[in-house]
Amino acid sequence: NMVTKCLGELGEAAFSLYNIHGAAVCGAPLDCERNIKCLDSTGFNRLVYSQNFLKTMKKRAQQQLDQYCDGDPDTTAFDYKRAMAATTIAEMENAVIAPIYGYRDNVDYYRCESCYYYLPGVAVPLYIINAGDDPFFCPEFYPMEETVDGGSLAPVKLLKTDHGGHLGFIFHQLEENETSRGKVASWMPL
Repeated sequence: NMVTKCLGELGEAAFSLYNIHGAAVCGAPLDCERNIKCLDSTGFNRLVYSQNFLKTMKKRAQQQLDQYCDGDPDTTAFDYKRAMAATTIAEMENAVIAPIYGYRDNVDYYRCESCYYYLPGVAVPLYIINAGDDPFFCPEFYPMEETVDGGSLAPVKLLKTDHGGHLGFIFHQLEENETSRGKVASWMPL
């Protein structure tokens, strides 16, 4: 998300000022507002990933409270009590991220920071590879390619593989006719 968003923000300066000739990214969330529903949905994502991430976020919120708010749980910098009671990442981002960084709420944060909205500003060739079975991303959302002829500054190629999970092989079980080196079971085309 950060690389794609940065390229969109830089526009032509990516090449002219920073000598960036192109980029390739994998696991780009594209639209965080859509994806939060996958992250916070019941099942594996919530039990394993979201709950572990929430523990980390709560520890960080406690550190922020102690370091910058004199340990005052009634601080106005963010909603500490709501943060500690959060059961989803969206609730945590509403309680901490949004107020600290000046967003109205978590949805405003997602809309301002999702790299999808910055694709038209990308001025160097960009190749985005995502897996169709990535459990963290909305499976129904995958925007079409942007091309120079379509009004974009540079070609943006999006490849959605059938398998690969989130940045690897974690969620795809190999069939008998597949090998770990075959394109069928990999997010990276060979």
